[in-house]
Amino acid sequence: MKSRIGMTGDELWRLWLDQFDDELVALAEAMWAANRMVKGESPQTRDRFYALKDEFVLRYAVSGKKVRDETPPRTYKGSWGEIRTLYCHKIEVGDLIYRLHSYVLPLETEPGLGGEEDQTPYGGFSLERWSWLPYSFTELYKMLSYYAANSWNFKVNDQVW
Repeated sequence: MKSRIGMTGDELWRLWLDQFDDELVALAEAMWAANRMVKGESPQTRDRFYALKDEFVLRYAVSGKKVRDETPPRTYKGSWGEIRTLYCHKIEVGDLIYRLHSYVLPLETEPGLGGEEDQTPYGGFSLERWSWLPYSFTELYKMLSYYAANSWNFKVNDQVW
């Protein structure tokens, strides 16, 4: 297998995409995996990734539900002390449902989303499907940034991948 060191976002995306039958499933799995990995990154890195994730939510989420109201951390670049509402968003990809949290207001609310009565098969918990090809957060972010710039015309901090 070719070393991924120094690969472009395009090359990383193509390598990742080859593991899936559907582009949206590949995108959703990458977004879900990066979202799990970003928690240990710097506040600036998290802010850049969350901007990308919010764009994904805006484009693909069909509904959501309120999770809680909270005060942002001191590292948040918005107004300190303002209460913001966290939502769980539902993204439908084929017969799978992905759930991602964001402060983006849902288009439609779905009170039962994620509750015990919700028996829909969820995506994003299938890491073993691609674990033989481990990606670091940096690689996932690089390819997701590339995808967003070239497919959505969306750039975080005018980065070019």
